[in-house]
Amino acid sequence: MSKTISSIDKENRPANHSSVNLDKLNSLCQLNSVDGTGFLKKLISIYLASAPISLANIEKAIQTGDNSALNKAAHAFKSSTANIGAETLADICQKLEDHGKNHQINESSKLLPDLQHELRQVTLMLEALLKKDDSGN
Repeated sequence: MSKTISSIDKENRPANHSSVNLDKLNSLCQLNSVDGTGFLKKLISIYLASAPISLANIEKAIQTGDNSALNKAAHAFKSSTANIGAETLADICQKLEDHGKNHQINESSKLLPDLQHELRQVTLMLEALLKKDDSGN
């Protein structure tokens, strides 16, 4: 089965579609030639389960002023976020990682609202994709 998520055409995409690069998600479907869509659904589900934990780790690092923890948490979240095609969110994570690496944690608190907002957009998009697939559309 080489089904992709391309069945979500422009008219039917959620309004927040720009939060996730659908081409990136389609390329993930191709990684598993037997059940690409099932593989993708599993990856999305894992991401959605882990994202709040990653966000909490970043928030805690910022609140406690721990540059090293911010660097590590933002790096890990950036990687998983980039893998699912959430490019804007991954860019924010990169900035946070850089702040941690460069001991500029005070700058990070300014990015936290952007991080939270973009994660909400990504979550809505990914949840919509899962629901759309479950409904057979």
